[in-house]
Amino acid sequence: MIFSISQAFSLFGDKLDYMAILAMISFLAQKKNLNTSRAISFLSVVVTLPTILFGPFAGIFIDRWDKRKILIFCDLFRAILVAFIPFLVLRLFNLSLVYIICFFVFLLGLFFNATRLSIVPYLVAKRRLLAANSFNNLLGRIATLLGMLVGGFIVDWQIWKKIGISYSWAAGFYIDSFTYWISVLALIYLSTKIKIKRISSPTVISQQSRNFFSLILSKLKLMINDLKEASQYILKNRKVQIVILSVFLFVILGTGALVLYVPIIQESEGLKLGTSGVGFLGTIGSIGLILSSLTYGIWGHKFEKNLVLIITFFLFGILTIILSLTKILPLVIFLLFMCGFFLSPIFVIQDTILQENVPEELRGKIFSLKEWFLHLFFGIFAFIIGQLTYFFPRTTILFSIGVFVMFSSLIIFLIYRRQKELI
Repeated sequence: MIFSISQAFSLFGDKLDYMAILAMISFLAQKKNLNTSRAISFLSVVVTLPTILFGPFAGIFIDRWDKRKILIFCDLFRAILVAFIPFLVLRLFNLSLVYIICFFVFLLGLFFNATRLSIVPYLVAKRRLLAANSFNNLLGRIATLLGMLVGGFIVDWQIWKKIGISYSWAAGFYIDSFTYWISVLALIYLSTKIKIKRISSPTVISQQSRNFFSLILSKLKLMINDLKEASQYILKNRKVQIVILSVFLFVILGTGALVLYVPIIQESEGLKLGTSGVGFLGTIGSIGLILSSLTYGIWGHKFEKNLVLIITFFLFGILTIILSLTKILPLVIFLLFMCGFFLSPIFVIQDTILQENVPEELRGKIFSLKEWFLHLFFGIFAFIIGQLTYFFPRTTILFSIGVFVMFSSLIIFLIYRRQKELI
């Protein structure tokens, strides 16, 4: 219970940190005449780099180090780093240094999250793992929802000036640091009660691989072999191809929302809702997501999964086109609710199709590859979309993304029909 609640605080802080970064970028954009979309696109590249570069190897270190110390030191350093960001920004007005700090904060987050999941079996009995994971998942969703809802208002709240914090976005970083300290204290308390078995010989890696360099080299070779094997399977299976294509479309939509639509909500004439508006509209989308999770869980089995996936992306394309054209707030609220509502079936169907169609011996490799592609595509598209803002207005790029997704889903539908003929 102590572990779950402390981690919920930490997750709440993560979302608050995200809102504070958006507000801080908006602040610097005004002070230094920066383009907000390009600043967010570079940030998106920076925060995906730790997973792309170190994701495949993080497990090697986690299995060899003391997991209790990894958790404590990751949150300790994150607490110090996020509290340092306001000082850095207000002293130097240098966004590049903030990117460097964000890289290390997300690198620590990568190690922390992987270790957090692996330490749960040491905290509860095996028969209670499902209940413990469900409880952690529930707390995590509540913390995320509150982080989006409350975080937007916290970083725009002018009351902070009355207690000596000149810029409200800085309060977001300080509160985030405070939540990490809560997590550190809880973890120090729990570390005295957790007994962890040391793993002396990884089963996957050769016994001759004794040092970190040879372990990483062995892991890299395994990853290349897995990539080759999984790619060959994807090329042969059309249903899995559709899932990978849907990941591609999902990343384009997600990147467009973050890099283009967040600044539109914050700054554009007609909306200009600030970061609190981003939090409010993000909460509306989250409500749609939760409702669709319940709805699709009850009635989803009645519909053909590939067809639902394709139709969902087609509708997402239409919603994106309308969002790029309108600044009418009630309509924007409705559209973002629908975006959240269509999101849950995508997550569920992608995983279900892979679970149903991929052989057991390849399942882990395909899921790992999907996650790796997700982060890689996100970083690439964030950079490309950010560069496009040099030449085109945000709304034009967003409109084009909507058209691209809509027509791409039609093309995938034709592939799907062809597949049906082959069966």
